[in-house]
This record gives sequence, structure tokens and C-alpha cells, in this order.
Amino acid sequence: MNEIVALRPRRVELDRAFSHLAELAASADLSALSDPLQQFVAVIRALMPRYGDVGPAPSLDGVTFVPVNAGGPAAEWVIAANFDPARRIVYTHGGGWVGGSPSDYRDVTATLARLTGTAVLVVDYRLAPEHRFPAGLEDCVSAVRWAASNGPGGGRNCEPADDQAIHLSLVGDSAGGNLAAATCLELAAKGGRLPDRLVLIAGTLDNLSPIERIGIDDQIVTPESLAAAIVAYLGPNDKASDYRVSPMHAPRELLAKFPPTLLQASAIETLCYDSRTFAARLDEAGVKTTLSIWPDLPHVWHAFLGLFPEAKDALHEIADFVGR
Repeated sequence: MNEIVALRPRRVELDRAFSHLAELAASADLSALSDPLQQFVAVIRALMPRYGDVGPAPSLDGVTFVPVNAGGPAAEWVIAANFDPARRIVYTHGGGWVGGSPSDYRDVTATLARLTGTAVLVVDYRLAPEHRFPAGLEDCVSAVRWAASNGPGGGRNCEPADDQAIHLSLVGDSAGGNLAAATCLELAAKGGRLPDRLVLIAGTLDNLSPIERIGIDDQIVTPESLAAAIVAYLGPNDKASDYRVSPMHAPRELLAKFPPTLLQASAIETLCYDSRTFAARLDEAGVKTTLSIWPDLPHVWHAFLGLFPEAKDALHEIADFVGR
């Protein structure tokens, strides 16, 4: 297993990011909500549309966003001018299973589309608590199956084309990292084309509340917020031991079928434990695994393209990895 440790950013930038996120969380209207779970959902849904909005936003000029039915679930193609329609990335966004959307991630996915020259399909999977497990996972599995044989076409109108992807990658962050790993497990267990590359950005990979997560000073993802997210995702029936919810505990024979995998995380976030430990499990199963740890950055710093140079650096690392 390869492990990469990146350089350290300025502390003032980190403080700006945390202050911005605290202001967004405080903006959630909780006045009519007495239930803690409803309050959690409201806060996440207030955060996600403007999560990384600090500093100048990247230009989206020349990038096309096209809604599509991806074999059942809604999705959005993100197409840059230099794209190859036969090379595709499926992106499963974060948001604690309760928030997020393709439009919330356009800065990230447009940058990724430009850097890779691929067509990026962002899955608008069903969200909890309105749609609990396994609804969101089913949508992601369907989208990956669909993207393997349906591209955006070769023209700028991005009309769907029934053709095989010559290269297919799956990228997910946070709860979307959980869904990406679980999607690979479903495909490995039930049959179907697995992606050629898998990227997990600070994925939520062990939902059995490991003690190793406690004591980390993460101002965004805390053990309490993770517990609320898993309750929202699963409902009253606790299925956290299901390996599709906690991929960390998947059978070795399924993990051994995974494609080459890149895991990225910040050293100061709660979910760094998940990335390190899941990387070790994949490595032990014989999967070509790269673990990339970045110090002193917020959870999914990739979204802060106007604040941290490391945001684009991390996306460059992903582009290099999926392009191999």
C-alpha cells in the first residue's frame, strides 16, 4: 500500500473555513423543529448548497450540466469541452445521507471533469430520512450499471448514447464514499461490471461507532453527528452491522474484487480512522491501494476551491489516479 502525506496549509485559512461552516449551520431555521433528528437534517440541508463557498468560485464557463435518467435514479452529466464520452466517472456526493445534490457539487465536479477529460455523472440519489437504507444505495448501484453502457454521446448536446465505457471510475465523498464502497460490494456480490478505479474521499466506512473515532477535535464531523446521520439513514431498525452500511466489515472475498482504490482524508478529521483502516483491509485483501493523508484541512476540503490550494491539488491527485 502506498501512503502519501501532503504539506500543511496556513491556519488562518482553516479558521475561515470553520467560521463559514458555523455560520451556515446557525442559519438553519429550527424554530418549528423540536425533534433532534429533524434539527440535524435541517442543519445539513442548510450547509450543503454553500459548503465550500469561501473565496472566489471557479468559473463554470464551457462546462455543460445535463439532467438525465440514469436507469431509474435522476442524475446530471457534467461535461467539459475536452471530454471523451467513452471515459466516465460516476460521482456519489456527500451530505450525511440526508443532504446534498448534483447542483451543490458543481464546482467540484466541473473541476474534476476538466482535469480528467471524462464525462462525470453525478447521482441525485434518494435522501434519508424520507427514503431510508437501502434506497440511496440502490440508486447508486443502478447509476453505475447504467453508466457502464450509456454515455452522454459525442456531441455538445450530450444526448444519451448506448455505448460501453472504455474506462469507468467511481468517486464518492463522506456519505457518498460510503455509498461508493457499498456499490462496489453490491456489484461484487451480485454480479455486474465494477469500476476500473475507485476513489473514497473521507468515506464513512465503519458505522459500528469505533472507539478510535473518539477524542479527535473535528469541528465538522463529530461522533454525535455521525450517530444522528446513521439514525436518519437506517431508521428505527439498526442495520449498522450490514456490510453495505459498514463496508469496513465486508467479507474479504468481496473486498478482494475491488479495483485499484485511492483513499483521501484529512489527518485532523474524525473519518481519517475510517480511511486508514479501510485502506489496510483492502491492502490485506490484495487490492492495489493508495492512502493519501492531508494535514490540517476540513472535511472534504475539495469543495473549498476558492480558499485552499490543496483543494485543486487533491482533485489533481484524483485525476492522475483515475487516468492511469
